[in-house]
Amino acid sequence: MRRLLFALLLAPINVVTSHAPSTTAPSPQATTVELAARTTPRAPAIRIRHANIQTVLTMRELRASALRLRVSVNQLRAMWQRVAICEVAGNWSMVGPVYSGIGFLNSTWSHYGGTRYAPLAGLATRDEQILIGMQVTGGYVPDQYGCSPVGW
Repeated sequence: MRRLLFALLLAPINVVTSHAPSTTAPSPQATTVELAARTTPRAPAIRIRHANIQTVLTMRELRASALRLRVSVNQLRAMWQRVAICEVAGNWSMVGPVYSGIGFLNSTWSHYGGTRYAPLAGLATRDEQILIGMQVTGGYVPDQYGCSPVGW
């Protein structure tokens, strides 16, 4: 798994040349595949794998946070799921004018760099919210069985 993620990080960017479809009449010997290749539009010139790179980096940070707490990534996610249930009834995608995600103040989300993932916490993935939550709390998971009445 680690090799696959590393290979994705180091994989070259695909450069695809754009060819205009052929306007010549097909020869009687042309196969169906050749005809489809002539008329099928090509992909854009450059594809950037930004989403894959971001996912790999997020997973790397999440693994490091879990190791610091001496738990697995799944255990860390489960701990934060209990926080989400307590704070916003498990609605990680909650978006509001003051609070978003799992109870982040929108100003706290911005202050701790959450906007690199999404403008509001509720628009970020669970793992991204966990990473910012770990920064806010100084590397620990808040009490999962009691709610903060003022958000965090």
